[in-house]
Amino acid sequence: MSKPRAVMVGTYPPTQCGIATYTANLRSALDDNGVHARVIRLLDAHEDAGPNLLEVVGSWRRGCETGLESALRVSEGFDVVLIQHEYGVYPGPDGAEVVDFVDACRTPIITVLHTVLALPTPHKRVIIDALAERSALLIVHTAAARARLLDVHDLDPSRVVVVPHGATPNLTGPPLIVSPVPIMLTWGLLGPGKGIEHGIEAVALMRRRGLEVRYLVAGGTHPNVRAHSGEQYRGQLQDLARRRGVADLVEFDDQYRPWESLLAVVRSASLILVPYDTRDQVTSGVLVEALAAGKPVVSTAFPHAVELAATGAVALVRHGSADRIAEEAERILTCPAVRRAMEAAARGEAAKYSWPSVGRNYRELITEVCNDGAPAVGASR
Repeated sequence: MSKPRAVMVGTYPPTQCGIATYTANLRSALDDNGVHARVIRLLDAHEDAGPNLLEVVGSWRRGCETGLESALRVSEGFDVVLIQHEYGVYPGPDGAEVVDFVDACRTPIITVLHTVLALPTPHKRVIIDALAERSALLIVHTAAARARLLDVHDLDPSRVVVVPHGATPNLTGPPLIVSPVPIMLTWGLLGPGKGIEHGIEAVALMRRRGLEVRYLVAGGTHPNVRAHSGEQYRGQLQDLARRRGVADLVEFDDQYRPWESLLAVVRSASLILVPYDTRDQVTSGVLVEALAAGKPVVSTAFPHAVELAATGAVALVRHGSADRIAEEAERILTCPAVRRAMEAAARGEAAKYSWPSVGRNYRELITEVCNDGAPAVGASR
C-alpha cells in the first residue's frame, strides 16, 4: 500500500502530561518510519490550545458539544486511528466518552493502553471491554501489562501485543548540571503518591552515615493537583527537608522543561530514584528513559520495575522504605564496580526502547491493520 495515514487521539504538547509527551514522540517516530502521522488533540475545558501546529488536525475539548463529532469527522480521512488511552484524559466519568468515539468510528482502530488495572471498577472494566471489542489491536508496553490485561478481561490473546514504551537515546551529550557530590534524580509531574518524602528521608540517613548526596526533584506540580490543592505537596516536602536537616541537599526544579533540556538533566544524574507509592503501575516512561540514558535505577517494586529488574539495571526496594533506598543508593554510589555493572546493563537495554525501533514496530502493526483489518500477531514486538 501507499504511505499509511494514521491519526492519534490523545493529549499533545504544550499540554503538560506523560501522555502528551508520549504522543509527540510516537508521532515523530511514525513520521520517520514512513507513516503520515497526525493528531486529534484532547483538551481540558478551559485549557489554552497554544500555537497552531501543522501536525494537529483536530481537537476534542472537554465540555464542547461538538468535540466528539468533530473528532469523528477528522478520523474519516485516515487509514487507522491510534487511541492513546488513559482514563483521565477523555471527557465523561472515567473518560467514558472514548466509548462513544470508538462505537461511531468507521476507521480501523488500534488502542494503546497506558494503564491496566488489576482491580478495575465495574465502570472502568466496561470501558476497556468496549475498547477491546472495537479495536483491531490492543497495544501495551510491558509483559506485565499484557498478562494482567488477559487475566482481568476475557480477550483474544492474539490481539494483545507488547510494544515497549519508547525512549530517547541519551548516552551522549554534556550534562546540564555539574555537582561536586553525586546527584540522585527523580523527575516527572509532582503530586501525592510519588514517594518523594521517602527519598528525602533517605538523603538524611545517608548524611548521618557520612555520604552527601544531592537529591534533585525535577518537574512542575501536576496541573490537576495544582488546581485542587495548589503547591501543598511541594511545600510539605520542603518542610520535611528542613526538619531533617537536608534542605541544602534537596533541590526542587519546578519548571516544565523542554525535552532536550530534560534529557540533559537526566545525563547529570549519578542514579535515578523512582520511589512511587503505587503497587499497580505496569508502565513507567521514567524507567525506560533512565535505561536509555545508561543510568542505574533504584525503584520501588511496582510491576514494570520488577520486570526491568531482571536486566540488572534496576535495584528494587520495599515501598515506603527510606532505609532500603539509602542502602541501595549508598551501595551504587560507593562501589564503582556495582555502578559500572548497572550502567552497562542499562546501556545494553537502551536500543530496545529507542523511538526509531518502536516506530518500526508500530509501522508494521499499522500496515497489517490497514491491509487485513485484524492482524495475526504474536505476543510481543
